[in-house]
Amino acid sequence: MYEVFRDMGGRAARRLDCRVNTENLMRLLSGLVEPLLSPLSSLPSGAHVVQIASGTGGLSRALARRRSDLKISAIDINPAVLNAGHTEADRNNLAVDFRKMDMTRLEFADDSADAVISRMGLLLAGTAPFAAAAQEAARILRPGGTMSIATWADLAGSPYTRIGLDVLSRFRTPEELAGFETAFARPQSLESYLIEAGLRDVEGTWYNWETEYPEFADWWSFVTGIGPLAPLFASLGEARLGEAQQVMTERLAGHRTATGGYRLPATARLITARG
Repeated sequence: MYEVFRDMGGRAARRLDCRVNTENLMRLLSGLVEPLLSPLSSLPSGAHVVQIASGTGGLSRALARRRSDLKISAIDINPAVLNAGHTEADRNNLAVDFRKMDMTRLEFADDSADAVISRMGLLLAGTAPFAAAAQEAARILRPGGTMSIATWADLAGSPYTRIGLDVLSRFRTPEELAGFETAFARPQSLESYLIEAGLRDVEGTWYNWETEYPEFADWWSFVTGIGPLAPLFASLGEARLGEAQQVMTERLAGHRTATGGYRLPATARLITARG
């Protein structure tokens, strides 16, 4: 399940031929930029910020726009998304250092980061082992440094899985979808992994926001064209996929806006901590 759920965060751009789908994912995740970067507002000039499991580095680029005086490193295990992020940063004259790196084996010295950030990467279901990743993040974060991360804590938080799996359940057996529940099952709280890694002042809160998709086609291409649900929808076949589209239309009816779009709620776990 590693590849499955990383597609919902840092690896969203793995299918670079599906630019529209990637943009629709970023539309969803953009609601997390402000709450994730706010804890970094007091960082001094020259501070080093590391984004773990960055994907194309959208969060790092947003930070670079705000604070060109910071040293920002965006790391991910997938070179394709790093190259895409590097190209985008260069196009906008943003100083972000993109580096291929495993979050369980970070190539940074102890206490070398003033802040660690992550959006749907660190402590995301299906990614690297939580304990190992938390230990590495804690190792590079200097004493007193800031951690600010967001992750999907369950299947209901993201409209992608909440609504997408609800529609698929009409066409797939429970056994075929069981892996999703398994991926989110864990013996302890997300925050406990950071506490056990030695971080201090660990605080978790629920953050709610809404994302508007202007047209049904925007949402449909996203939920059926990227990430772990895409192959499940694709394997339905043309006739059943048409039926699924109709079920999706009915499922979204309650979220219709006055302008004809769809406004969908999401809930993520925001966690902050100190080194």
